[in-house]
Amino acid sequence: MFKQISALILSFGLSVSAFAADKTNATLKKVSVKYRAAKLVEMSVEKTVKSDLTGKVTKYTGTLSISNSKFRLETKTPDEALVVYDGVTIWNVQYPPKEFGGDPQIAHGKPDKKTRGQLIAATLIGGDIQKTFKVVDEKKDGETSSTLFIAPKDDLPVKNLQMIIDLKKSEITEISYTDDLQNLVTMKFSDIKLKDSIKKNLFKYEPPKGKPVTNL
Repeated sequence: MFKQISALILSFGLSVSAFAADKTNATLKKVSVKYRAAKLVEMSVEKTVKSDLTGKVTKYTGTLSISNSKFRLETKTPDEALVVYDGVTIWNVQYPPKEFGGDPQIAHGKPDKKTRGQLIAATLIGGDIQKTFKVVDEKKDGETSSTLFIAPKDDLPVKNLQMIIDLKKSEITEISYTDDLQNLVTMKFSDIKLKDSIKKNLFKYEPPKGKPVTNL
């Protein structure tokens, strides 16, 4: 399930292109302005994790909601899970398979070097991207799409971060990176909706009374 989320984005040997000397990349700026203008960004997400150890590929599907740096990721398959960040605390809820029943595993904590990986997608999609990341290189596929090679401006347990952008819609369609276990993580986004209102308590989580909560 999204247990490897704790490793969501550099040491790649890319040569810096001429435009990268500029502090602002035009493609990234256009996307950032569009997303930050919306109160809420919602989308479907398909996440694949390719194990560096075994080569096995595991696929997860669900929905992602982002408002600025607040974040809600609901996984539906192969198992149900929830990750919520309210701007202060990260909640990670792992539900048991329905056929087995039982209580969910609930963990929470404050962002640190280990757990900040869970917020990469939120920062790239809803946050002030250019304050946190810099574009190292860009490769355009005609006028339809662009692949950005991005480096975080501080230390994060990820590398080889890439972002694919639909140039006609100015939307992020894919993010990929290598996590701290050397697994290749790819997140594809579809059915992207920009909304002007937020459902109450969307970015809040209250654990059921009496259920154990552990620290991330």
